[in-house]
Amino acid sequence: MSFAAAWDPLPIHADKAFAAKHGGLTAPGIYLLAIKMRLVHALPVQRSVIATVGYDEVRFHQPARPGDELTLELEWTAKRRSRSKPDRGIVTGRYSLINASGEVVMSHLDTVLMRLRSP
Repeated sequence: MSFAAAWDPLPIHADKAFAAKHGGLTAPGIYLLAIKMRLVHALPVQRSVIATVGYDEVRFHQPARPGDELTLELEWTAKRRSRSKPDRGIVTGRYSLINASGEVVMSHLDTVLMRLRSP
């Protein structure tokens, strides 16, 4: 709630009384993206990432609620060698946060510039 109060103070995120009348508190989308980033930085592949080129198809499928346990799933969907930097590749992955019930809470495509193992 402190994150919501500072960064996305909609009543559904930050006001328990209001949220109780509307199905309960939900996590702000920007908070879910921050959780995803924290989980991504724990992945071994993260050491090869140079920069994010851009997000696409950001979707919030289900509300995330206090106490939800979220898991990160990553599926690589495309790759190509950089035309201007031969020691790098450009890859796209679909990142999904999934709750304990197996429902996708949030997903998006992320295109990143990565170092190649052997250029």
